[in-house]
Amino acid sequence: MAIVGYMEGTDPALLTKIAAAGVETLPLGNGWDNHGLNITYINAGDGIDVVIGYFHKFSPMSGVSITPDDMLKSCVVNKIKVLVIAEKADHDKVKKLLGESGKNVDLIDPKEAGERLMALVK
Repeated sequence: MAIVGYMEGTDPALLTKIAAAGVETLPLGNGWDNHGLNITYINAGDGIDVVIGYFHKFSPMSGVSITPDDMLKSCVVNKIKVLVIAEKADHDKVKKLLGESGKNVDLIDPKEAGERLMALVK
């Protein structure tokens, strides 16, 4: 059974749809939002197949010592697919703001999130 780690703010209707399809969901947090397991702590034992969330959840405030690369390192190390949701018109800007980690994520438009996620967890 697939497991989707989701950041706070991910569409609850989408999460309900995948749960109804037999996919487990695991709330993840960025260390500031007190939502679920901190994404920097995930490991292979958690069994997460894909992480999904809106861009702002992977973008720490300026002046904070953690970067998007730090936040997503556990996903890269554990070969967990990451889907970052942002409007298609903003994809180029988001890719730059994600820095090096931008090459390890798939940017998706909110309208495509459900279809892309379901294709990954079937």
